[in-house]
Amino acid sequence: MLNLPEPVIPGDIPDDRLPSLLSNWFLGTRAKRYLSRRRFVSVTGMTPERSEGRALDVGCGWGYNLFLLRTRGFDTCGIDIVQNDFYAAEKIAAANGYSNKLAGADMSALPFEDGIFSAVTAVETFEHVFFPDRADAVREVARVLVPGGVFVLSTPNYYSIVEAGKRIIIKFPSLKKIFPPMCYPVGEIVREEYHPYSYHRPAPLREIRRLLESEGLEIEETRKIIFIWKSVPDFLFPFCRSLESLFERIPLLKDLASTLVVSARKR
Repeated sequence: MLNLPEPVIPGDIPDDRLPSLLSNWFLGTRAKRYLSRRRFVSVTGMTPERSEGRALDVGCGWGYNLFLLRTRGFDTCGIDIVQNDFYAAEKIAAANGYSNKLAGADMSALPFEDGIFSAVTAVETFEHVFFPDRADAVREVARVLVPGGVFVLSTPNYYSIVEAGKRIIIKFPSLKKIFPPMCYPVGEIVREEYHPYSYHRPAPLREIRRLLESEGLEIEETRKIIFIWKSVPDFLFPFCRSLESLFERIPLLKDLASTLVVSARKR
């Protein structure tokens, strides 16, 4: 499916401590297994290879991206605003022969010194950051990066078929009964109503670019990837994967892919 190293998943993690993103996606159907890897591999693949520096993964969850960053030579640290998956992250790291530094923290208030990370990654996290906090979040990322360090993120492509469809569906609530459960975009809410698991507000590239450039982060590369739907049956997966490879190479059409990946470097 994807040619990449696979972490050992220990069998002694209790069911009630097994993260849903691990059990239902990473170990799920062929489409979900693919989707749960492709974004991480794309993000990590845009960080320096064979690095001896430190890397921070924001929204680390059960630690898959930490595992991938380790394979590239980084000393890894992960944060998540919700620490439910840290037990599994520690068990998985130990089963693979390393340990991570994990901290419960918000991206907009990182508990680290200035200029200590060579790379910061955020896979499908930025859209869950409370909108009023995003400028602070980018400022914090820039603060903890070394000069020349990279920030790589993946987030839903605001102009994708999927996100455009979601914006139509929320205007007609009856349509929600037809489609599988998904993260629908939210409007303006007060801070007391914010929770990262339910908050979903993708940003257009122009908005992300403005935030990054305002903090001295210069975009070096953007990619728009993934056309496969999570509910694709296993027997249709190879066909859909072939179509996706084609769509991602066609100008204009590739702009409708579901995921935006952005790499920026600190000046």
